[in-house]
Amino acid sequence: MTRKLLTAFSVFALSAVTFAQVGISTNNPQASFHIDGAKDNPASGAPSAAQQANDFAVTNTGNVGIGTTTPTEKLDVGTGNARIRNINTNIGVGGTDRVVVADATGVLKTINFNSYSLFHARLASNQNLATSTPSTLVFSAPLATSSYYSYNTSTGVLTFNQAGNYLITLQASFTNTTAGTQLLLGIRPVPDADYLGRGSHYNAVANSGTIGELMNYTTLLIIPTVGYQVRFTAAPNASATVLATETGSTGSGNVTNVTVQKI
Repeated sequence: MTRKLLTAFSVFALSAVTFAQVGISTNNPQASFHIDGAKDNPASGAPSAAQQANDFAVTNTGNVGIGTTTPTEKLDVGTGNARIRNINTNIGVGGTDRVVVADATGVLKTINFNSYSLFHARLASNQNLATSTPSTLVFSAPLATSSYYSYNTSTGVLTFNQAGNYLITLQASFTNTTAGTQLLLGIRPVPDADYLGRGSHYNAVANSGTIGELMNYTTLLIIPTVGYQVRFTAAPNASATVLATETGSTGSGNVTNVTVQKI
């Protein structure tokens, strides 16, 4: 009798090690550990999506599913919201912590949002401008950019790699201008057409040298398609020079630049 019991126990133990799945409120477990919250799973076969909605499962690889019996991540929620009741007691650190986002399949990831959404570049060198002719401002390699943008430092063409709304700020310093010159900054599409946005300013007195007439212009662009291209231009109604850097008694620094932010 003892030998028979030992044999039966050995067979049971081997079977448990090889095939064991634990089910609670179900005789048809779909994972190593499976709870059927509403006791509505079928006696055989896989439960439907609606039946899985109240289930909890742990696979043999350690993936945990809530609302799904086939989790593909360490924590996989089939549908619904996640809540942490005391999250406000754990305050993040701006500029260091990352933003949590969900990809197209719902997998949570982190990004450095400030770097990811921004494009910023400075004028490569001083540019001489002809009268009333829109000249493309050519910027150096971007100091901040992301996969949203592609910039050609030879042609000055910015390509948007994602449709959406973008806030654009242009700043330029004009010198070697006569009094009353109309200073104009603009954004034009490629191929060329009417301005997508433009701003103008009149300088009160003539100026020259390494300190210019500073002008800022901010606008919103609605980019309709992936691959849409623009160029940033300057077009005074008299000859002028756009400065990359101003130099004066208080020191030197960049003055002509562009910042783009997806919003």
